[in-house]
Amino acid sequence: MRFIQMIILFVKILFSKPKQAVKVFEPLKLDLQFFADSSEGDEPEDPQKKPEDQPTKVEFTTEQQAELDRILKDRLGKAQTKWEKDYQTKLAEAKTEAEKLAKMNAEQKAEYERQQRETKLTEREAEITRRELRATALETLAEKSLPKTLADILIYTDAEATNASLVAVETAFRTAVEAGVNERLRSEPPGGGGTKGGGSKNPWSKEHFNLTEQGKILRDNPELATQLKSMVK
Repeated sequence: MRFIQMIILFVKILFSKPKQAVKVFEPLKLDLQFFADSSEGDEPEDPQKKPEDQPTKVEFTTEQQAELDRILKDRLGKAQTKWEKDYQTKLAEAKTEAEKLAKMNAEQKAEYERQQRETKLTEREAEITRRELRATALETLAEKSLPKTLADILIYTDAEATNASLVAVETAFRTAVEAGVNERLRSEPPGGGGTKGGGSKNPWSKEHFNLTEQGKILRDNPELATQLKSMVK
């Protein structure tokens, strides 16, 4: 009986009119133009945004512009002259070589080309050796507190020649520095920033090592102190 009542109630609810109209949901309408590419740019222009700073335009006076043009013309002219000279030299060398080859038979050409390859190989090896010896010499000069510019006057044909020239240059340099320092020490007035009665003695040398004199020279004349220290082997 209860089951039948529940069925009747369900049928009444099913066929009864709703108290409120059922709202039918329609598809969401989208503004497709909103998603379209804008020819005016993706971001709206900010009225408060300041325009980017424009690069400052450099202006020259008539005289300045004329001088600038003259310098550029002069440098370009020198570069062009050098290029033309190098080009003519290489052209002449190529022509001479071509003439030599034209007068040779197959065997002579092969021998000539072999000699050319050997010459280039020897030059390349000599350049590599020179760079290696120069690098070693620079390290030695630094260890001895000698100016690295002395490397420009050394001989780099082989290790023996480099070492011999380095010893000779070091001896000449230290002798010249010592002579200059002694002359300067003799010319220093008493109490005028010299060694104050120290004469030509080097307080950094083993024979005349003196911490007190070293401190005085370092304080009063740092340049002289550097020269004196460089004289000590």
